[in-house]
Amino acid sequence: MKRWMTFGLTIALSALLSVSFAQHDHDHEGDIHLGLMDGAAAVIEPEELAMPPYRIRYTLEELLPGLFGVDVGWDFHTEEGDDHPQLRRVTIQQVFISPRLVGVIEGQEDPIFGAGLPGTWTLIYDPNDPDAVHQHIIFATDFLPSEDNPLIFQFRLVEAVAWDGTALNDSVVYTLEFVPEPASLLALGAGLAGLVALRRRGGKR
Repeated sequence: MKRWMTFGLTIALSALLSVSFAQHDHDHEGDIHLGLMDGAAAVIEPEELAMPPYRIRYTLEELLPGLFGVDVGWDFHTEEGDDHPQLRRVTIQQVFISPRLVGVIEGQEDPIFGAGLPGTWTLIYDPNDPDAVHQHIIFATDFLPSEDNPLIFQFRLVEAVAWDGTALNDSVVYTLEFVPEPASLLALGAGLAGLVALRRRGGKR
């Protein structure tokens, strides 16, 4: 329990640090856009996530020494020419998450996604504040994965309501994969090489 409390505080710090690169995302490029398709809630963009196998890969950055994370933006999809989004509300429900990976809403302290955490997050469109539905989740970990064995977050969209008030079917399961940036891999490789060199020197003595 103590470890999770400490990790939660660290995540809060990383969320504050992440504000700088989140604020640069003025055009929302790369955000996960939520809407509807064939009577069910669905991811509309990006294309990699919207189509089979419903999977997309993100690169982790080193936020603090030994702490890696990435900012993932979320928004409701609006069809071109419409003045309102396809959805009124939707809940993102955690299906699976790798151990030692957590997700926290930008600017908040307590993670909502992670082993033993709430695992649900509801977005509601407010016509009086239409930009409020655009939010960010900081996914972070103190464990550096590999390209071949990424950290995983799987979710589905549930309890969705279309703009006209129609209740929608639940979505398929979507998968976010998290891998380290090349610089982190190089640093890890250098560190391992250094350990090997030290052991060899110790063996010669």
